[in-house]
Amino acid sequence: MGQCWLVQRHLRLRTRSEFQAVQRAGITRAHPLVVLRAAPSNDGQSTRFGFVVGRHVAKQAVVRNRVRRRMREVVRLVPVQPGWDIVLIAHREAATADFQAIRQAVVDVLRRARLLAET
Repeated sequence: MGQCWLVQRHLRLRTRSEFQAVQRAGITRAHPLVVLRAAPSNDGQSTRFGFVVGRHVAKQAVVRNRVRRRMREVVRLVPVQPGWDIVLIAHREAATADFQAIRQAVVDVLRRARLLAET
């Protein structure tokens, strides 16, 4: 089997400049659990994701990593339009939220940003 698309490096936002470019040129949608920032990607074909779970969410790395894994899994399961660079930023409340709550929050911000792909 091939790699999951989220594992492939070229489909992830990794550098500070990539995150800043999305912040400067993108749109923002907020939810009590997550904030979405999105900007059209340079190539216009692939969608790249970045996840921000800072120390304000939780002091323990275990909790921050759990939130990051949950957001990554939601993005893997939900169809998103191609051609976007998307950053998902976790809020403090995401540390105590279950998977379904995080899923609903991410789907909500994607829907409001009109980034959900039609299935």
